[in-house]
Amino acid sequence: MMVAAIFFAQVSPVAAQSSTAAANASDTASPQEGSEPSLDDLISILENEETRAKLLESLKAAAYQAPEEGGEDGALLDAPDPDRTLPARIAEGVRSFIGSIGETGSEVLASVRSSGNLLSGAGSLDIPAILEAVLPVGLVAIVVFFVLGLGRLVKAPIFRSLAETSEHASPLNKLLLLALSGFIDALSIVLSWAAGVVAASVFANGQPGFNQQLFLNAFLVIEMIKVSLGLFVSPNYPGLRLTPFSNRQASYWYFWLSRFISILGYTFLFVAPVIRSATTVQAADATRFIVVVICVLIGISLILKNRGTVRERLKRAKKEGDRSVGAHINAFIGQIWWVVAIGFVLAAFIVWLRSPEEGLSFLTIGTLKTIAAMAVGGLIVSVLSRWITSGIPIPESVKDKLPLLEKRVNSFIPNALTVIRVFVVIAVLAYVLEAWTLASYSTWLASDMGQSIVGGLIGAGIILVIGVAIYIAVSSWIEYRLNPNYGTIPTARERTLLSLFRNAFTITMVVVVAMLVLSQVGIDIAPLLAGAGVVGLAIGFGAQKFVQDIITGAFIQIQNAMNEGDIVEVNGVTGTVEQLTVRSVGLRTIDGTWCLIPFSSVDQVANYSKDFAYYVADIGVAYREDTADVEAMMVDAFEELKTTAVADNLIGNMEMWGVQELGDSAVVMRGRVMTKPGTQWGVGRAYRGIIKRMADERGIEIPFPHMTVWFGEDRKGNAPPIRMTDPETSAPKIEAERADRLQPQGAAPSSSTDYGTSDVGGKTIPPGGGDVDAAGPGRG
Repeated sequence: MMVAAIFFAQVSPVAAQSSTAAANASDTASPQEGSEPSLDDLISILENEETRAKLLESLKAAAYQAPEEGGEDGALLDAPDPDRTLPARIAEGVRSFIGSIGETGSEVLASVRSSGNLLSGAGSLDIPAILEAVLPVGLVAIVVFFVLGLGRLVKAPIFRSLAETSEHASPLNKLLLLALSGFIDALSIVLSWAAGVVAASVFANGQPGFNQQLFLNAFLVIEMIKVSLGLFVSPNYPGLRLTPFSNRQASYWYFWLSRFISILGYTFLFVAPVIRSATTVQAADATRFIVVVICVLIGISLILKNRGTVRERLKRAKKEGDRSVGAHINAFIGQIWWVVAIGFVLAAFIVWLRSPEEGLSFLTIGTLKTIAAMAVGGLIVSVLSRWITSGIPIPESVKDKLPLLEKRVNSFIPNALTVIRVFVVIAVLAYVLEAWTLASYSTWLASDMGQSIVGGLIGAGIILVIGVAIYIAVSSWIEYRLNPNYGTIPTARERTLLSLFRNAFTITMVVVVAMLVLSQVGIDIAPLLAGAGVVGLAIGFGAQKFVQDIITGAFIQIQNAMNEGDIVEVNGVTGTVEQLTVRSVGLRTIDGTWCLIPFSSVDQVANYSKDFAYYVADIGVAYREDTADVEAMMVDAFEELKTTAVADNLIGNMEMWGVQELGDSAVVMRGRVMTKPGTQWGVGRAYRGIIKRMADERGIEIPFPHMTVWFGEDRKGNAPPIRMTDPETSAPKIEAERADRLQPQGAAPSSSTDYGTSDVGGKTIPPGGGDVDAAGPGRG
């Protein structure tokens, strides 16, 4: 049917001219006018030679004939071709730009002509009639501004008190104080307006007059706008100011902006309506035009006057060495801000001239939305910036229990606040663009794509916040549990298990939160989970040692073979356990060497800090000594040991076992004493020192290997003489020196050392190679 319609449209004039001949020749007739073409009509036309020839001629003519302007074919030819070349597209864009410039110029010329028409109505101003209309309003205005002045006197001490309180307050409390000051300020405006309503009712003996009500409405709107402006800059009370303005800048800009608001507000909301009702519409338009032109000129002069000041302030951060993106953007804005500001003022003036009613409404609504968005966004960004800079303070009582909480919180919160600040700036820009109808983000948000993206981002943010909160809570609880100053003192096993739990929980939390965030932003995590399973299987086959480390470490932890702070021997390395994970153990030896040993290589663990320990004393004496005397000396040495600094490490009494070994050159006597775990080496060093001193005092010989010295002989068989000191003169001197070194029998050593049991930090000192009893063959 479509093909028949197309062909019939082309050939219908021909068919109409030869309808009679065609009907006689082939018993066909052209379709009646207004009837729908059909395939039968097309067939009848093609069967006739004359009509077929005319059809071909018409088609050839149509192929080389330009379409009429405005027709469907013309619209198709004017439509942009997606296959056009880049130069063609550039030419089209330049042509459109030049056309828009021409249209703008035409609108400017039309605006100039409109301004002339508006100014022509100034001659119709009737000053006496205007004064007569305004005079009843004057009494109401006096009452309103008198009450407003009294309110300012009452508000001043309240605002000073709020400003002093906010100087040492947190950003949130300062924001609440600022909101309270705004509420008080707005309340004073409402009371002044109410006083004016009462005064107007009294003067008019009933309801206020029309002009009086115009003034009261204008007063309420204008002063409320000033209250919002005052909240933004706080010119008189810097303690309440959240924006980065100095006192001079805040007072300067508040003065001029409030004057602009008052002049334009009272002109459009009060003066112009009064002039319109008292004289003519042209006079009211002329009054508005004159006032707007004066404000435009004053605004441009203020922009030019402050061009350098604002530029230097915006470039200050970059000059001070800040190389961030924000500093570069501010510096660039500082160079062009005055051009943009003047352009905005002139554009607003032209829009108002082109459409005084709708243009005024559009400009007013757009400006108020822009100011409100920038004020609210600026306050939020300012509060967030202060929090980012100063951090979140933690009370001292909480810091004592959780020393790392403040550091942990301030490592997450500033980053989150920075992200929120970026979103606030984006939201403000989007709202401003939509207020001036430059973009329609509300429509995009209402679409499925917008809701999906925004919902995904909000969901991801909520998940991140919840995840960070759970991590901080669990980490803080573990930190509190490990703090020995509060609650019950944790055991070594608890410290080890809590440290392992914290590491495992952190890894699990990161993985779960990452998966949930990816799912919220629209990424399918099913392939990731499948890929993780395959990768885990591959790692399981390729990293058997790693798996063995984990399995062996898990069983070691289950059996409580070692904990952090224990002194152990692992793979021939003896030291203090400083790091213990499910895969490896880190030991610190006596000489400070840190050794990392994977559990897959561990076949034996010797723990010297498990529950208790024994010091085994093997004392070797000469064969000629009486064993009873030696046992008495060992018992006496132990009694003296209980008076030394290591007495707190002793658990039980001395166990004397008697003769342990008949060696080559000594009889070995053995005794044993129970000590606290990890202190047996310090106890042994103290005990051996006492034994050495008592053996010397009691004349009990402790044998040692001997060596014979041969001085040689000459050819005659004579040995060289040996030079020795006279025993009669040297013996007294040696005995005196020995008496000075030795303390009286039974006296405790004067040193308060623990004989190497712990270091200055209170940590247990691991033993050396000679300290471990099983390492040596001989004596204690």
